[in-house]
Amino acid sequence: MDLGRFARGLFSVAVARTITGCVTVAPAVSPTAAPTPARTATPAPTPKPTATPTAPPTAPPTATPTATPTDPPTLPPTAPPTDSPTVEPTVEPTASSTDTALDPNQAARYGSLEDLQSGFLDDPKSVSIVSGGPIDVSYLGDACSGFAEPNPDYEVHYTAGVQSMLRFYFVATTPGDDATLIINDTASQWHCSDDEFGTTNPSIDFSPPLSGWYDIWIGSYSPSEYISGTLYITELSSNHP
Repeated sequence: MDLGRFARGLFSVAVARTITGCVTVAPAVSPTAAPTPARTATPAPTPKPTATPTAPPTAPPTATPTATPTDPPTLPPTAPPTDSPTVEPTVEPTASSTDTALDPNQAARYGSLEDLQSGFLDDPKSVSIVSGGPIDVSYLGDACSGFAEPNPDYEVHYTAGVQSMLRFYFVATTPGDDATLIINDTASQWHCSDDEFGTTNPSIDFSPPLSGWYDIWIGSYSPSEYISGTLYITELSSNHP
């Protein structure tokens, strides 16, 4: 018998029994501490964002409305008045005339009787006049004839009243001298006369007479003829050439 082999067998059985009788103890695992959960930081409550108080919208300051400056209305230029200007009543003019027609507005050559009232005394009134002049009065029509100056020879301002007739007549100094009579009345109407009452002397009646100016011319039948005589103004029918 091989002792060596026998010894090795015994040794193997012994080991086997030892191993069989032993409690297999699992290697002790180092106790692993339960993982401490990581402390989650409790988020601090997020404060609700406080809205910055919104100031009520401030409308941009409204400027006091400034009215657009209104240009003062430009009135259309006033046209110069077309109506004839009103002439203030004036005393009969005294300047000499250079007109080529009879002009009642010119100064009378032999003066004027400015305030003859109806019913006047010393009837008839009279004034000495010399007839004639360069203006042919036939342009006036109404049987007007003769030549006279542009200015009246005489003028009378008469105020009407109770008398119903006013007569103007001329008597030549030399009988037979033939003069004419031209009158512009208060209404600017022309009246002419030549031979009246069976004479060569002129006469004109106004019946009824009106108040106002009477402008009187004594004419000759030639521009170179001058007849001296007297002009009469009367309210009496018995007075005539």
